[in-house]
Amino acid sequence: MTAHLSTIRATFRREVAEHRLNRFLHVHLALAAVISVLPLFTPDATERSAPAWVLQGVLYCLSLSSLLLGLSAAHGDADEFPLLFTQPMARGAWLAGKVLALAALLCPASLLLVAPTALTGGVSGTLVYVAAAAGGVCLAIALVGLAIGFWVRDHVRGLLLALGVWFGLLFGTDLVLLALSGAPWVQQYPTAWVLPLMLNPLDALRVTVLFGLEQTAPAGIGTGSLVGWWLEHGGLWLTLMLTAWMAAGFGLGLAGATRRVDG
Repeated sequence: MTAHLSTIRATFRREVAEHRLNRFLHVHLALAAVISVLPLFTPDATERSAPAWVLQGVLYCLSLSSLLLGLSAAHGDADEFPLLFTQPMARGAWLAGKVLALAALLCPASLLLVAPTALTGGVSGTLVYVAAAAGGVCLAIALVGLAIGFWVRDHVRGLLLALGVWFGLLFGTDLVLLALSGAPWVQQYPTAWVLPLMLNPLDALRVTVLFGLEQTAPAGIGTGSLVGWWLEHGGLWLTLMLTAWMAAGFGLGLAGATRRVDG
């Protein structure tokens, strides 16, 4: 256990030091800072507009920068795998240190998203909820980028695959479901149509913020038992789903790192 903790601490410190010069982190923090001040342009409804701005910022900007940050974290160490893994350390502990470093870098950025609104109008449960959701989504997407980087060592192919995954999460699921929405089987089995939305972290965030916090769900959208439960327990589902995505990203990343050295 002591050896694992030492590995985690050493990897954490190394990762944080390396990311000080990472342009993707600088872009991520700059975008978060810009998004954070946008609610101040509506001074009469700053707190109410903040979740909408944070949502759009995470969907269209921060999710991509988080993905690229995770990808660069993997590619930065790929050439050193033969040396790194000759050291007496567990690969799981090494990867845990990298993940903790990503969390330490991304979570403060999610707090930055709501900091100006909180300073001007006070801290509220809604702002804390939105910041936590944004941080969770960014970290989950970063772990996806980390896994992609370990499996696809070539920088260009890794970048193209990461962009494809991001476009698929942001637009692909919605476009496919929109194309299928008029099919007769969708009317008979609406749960099968809803599940892809629930399992997509970006769609889950969108639905949770718009239909949960903002209470903008159209009449009749919650008539199905699954949709009704989702709208009523949006925060719980988002937490469980993001945890599953993080665990999957960690597992795939560990398998990719092992394959890259041993394969």
